[in-house]
Amino acid sequence: MNNSNQSFFSACNVPDRYAKVSCTQDKVIYTLSQLKQATVADIALKLREYEPSVNAFTHEKNAAEILDYLFARGMVKITRLNGELNYNLVSA
Repeated sequence: MNNSNQSFFSACNVPDRYAKVSCTQDKVIYTLSQLKQATVADIALKLREYEPSVNAFTHEKNAAEILDYLFARGMVKITRLNGELNYNLVSA
């Protein structure tokens, strides 16, 4: 990776705990930090454990949108593993 690519990536501020009152982005970041590396479906499944009253489709849609946003800003990396996109947070 050259220097211009390295400067593109920046670490997320990871919340120290999951809180239902947090914004959705913080929830996704926290969940991904707990899973270390995960697909959108993995994250949605874990979010469902934290908030079972929210339907699975909503969790998956929110996770996908937020991960796209974070990737565009260099805050998550994507790797293809067994044909699936896996996300992980950029380390500081």
